[in-house]
Amino acid sequence: MKIAIIDDLRTECELLSEYIHRYCADHQLDAEITLFESGSHFLERFAPHTYDLIFLDIYMDGLNGIETAERIREKDSDCLLIFSTTSQFHAVKGFRVRAFDYLVKPYSYEVFEETMRYCDETLFKQSRYIEVKEGRTHVKIFLKDIVYTDYSNHYIYIHTKRRIVKCYMPFADFSALLLPYPQFVNCYRNCIVNMDEVDVLDEKDFVMLTGERVPINRGLRTEIRQRYANYEFDKLNRRS
Repeated sequence: MKIAIIDDLRTECELLSEYIHRYCADHQLDAEITLFESGSHFLERFAPHTYDLIFLDIYMDGLNGIETAERIREKDSDCLLIFSTTSQFHAVKGFRVRAFDYLVKPYSYEVFEETMRYCDETLFKQSRYIEVKEGRTHVKIFLKDIVYTDYSNHYIYIHTKRRIVKCYMPFADFSALLLPYPQFVNCYRNCIVNMDEVDVLDEKDFVMLTGERVPINRGLRTEIRQRYANYEFDKLNRRS
C-alpha cells in the first residue's frame, strides 16, 4: 500500500506515520509512506495512480488541503483521500472532491483503525476485475472502472471511465460476472449500472459521474430506488 501524508506540522506527520506502521504490523500489511510538508511540495512530485491513500491536513500555509485535493482529482479519480484536520467545517467541499473520510484531531488509534479497516475493504474491492474477450484479445477490466454496461445485437458495450469495450457474449453470461457484486444493479432491459459511479438518482434515470444518463425501467423504479438507498446506507454504516 502506497501512502502519502501531507501536513505542515512534523509532529502530526510522525504521529500518523506511527499509527500507520502500527496498523500494518497488526494486520500483516506492507506500507510505503512518503511525507510532504505542503500541498505544493506534494503536487510538484505527484503522478497519477502513484498512491493508494493520501492523508491531507486542511489548514496549511500556501495551498490548503481542499485546494490540494482538487488538483489531485484533476489527475487521479481513484486514490482515497482522507482529511486529517481540527475541524469538519469544510465537509461539503470535501464531499466535492470525494473525500473518503475525516479524522478530526486529536483522534485516537482506535478511531484511526476503524477508518483503515474500511480503507482496506475499499482497496480490496477496487482490485477486483472481470476478464472478457474484445475481438481476439482477452481484456481485464477492473470493476471500479466500469460506469455502466448496455447490450445490442448480441454485443455487450462496457462503458468504462476511459473507453468503451465491446465484446460478443450472451447478456445472461455477462450479467453473471457482475451482478453477484452489490454495487451492480440491472436497472433496464440488458443494462447494468455501477452504483458507485452514480452522481444523482432522479425520477427516471441514474445520472452518472460522467454526466451520462441511464434509464430505469418504469416497473422497477420503486425497487431500484430502494436498492440504491439501501446500498448507500450500507456504505455509510460501514464507515460510521
